[in-house]
Amino acid sequence: MATGMGFFQKLRSSALSRTSLLEELAVLTGHNHGLAERLRRHAEMCKFSNLRQGVAALAESEAAHFKTLNSILSDNNVWAKLPEAPLHDGSSNWARLGGDLEVLGSLAAELRLAAVKWESIDEAIAEVIRRISNEDDEHESALRKLALKCDPQALD
Repeated sequence: MATGMGFFQKLRSSALSRTSLLEELAVLTGHNHGLAERLRRHAEMCKFSNLRQGVAALAESEAAHFKTLNSILSDNNVWAKLPEAPLHDGSSNWARLGGDLEVLGSLAAELRLAAVKWESIDEAIAEVIRRISNEDDEHESALRKLALKCDPQALD
């Protein structure tokens, strides 16, 4: 228990300025935008309507997360950093959704950590980021279920 508390105290006490946290949030917001676009593109590639609708719903939800994060940035006169070029999409729904799952999982983890860092700087921003990371955990579970419905052997 004491080691966990020490970790969080150290995290809070390290010289985290609002500026550096906003820069980090700009990168995460760009990653979120890239994920939303990636999911939207992959939804369009799905031949089965239930799969397409499930992925499209996740894309819309991630686009809403992007808008929310972007509004925090714009309130602070910061712009989202565009993500690097997307990974190879993959030749099947299974491969594409597996890649999306990887991106979503790392984004959720980075947002969880960002929420902790924001707690001592701005509790309202921390709460918004925490809510988004919790929703991303739910999205991860939903996307995993969708990916499991895909045939890993099939080429689309």
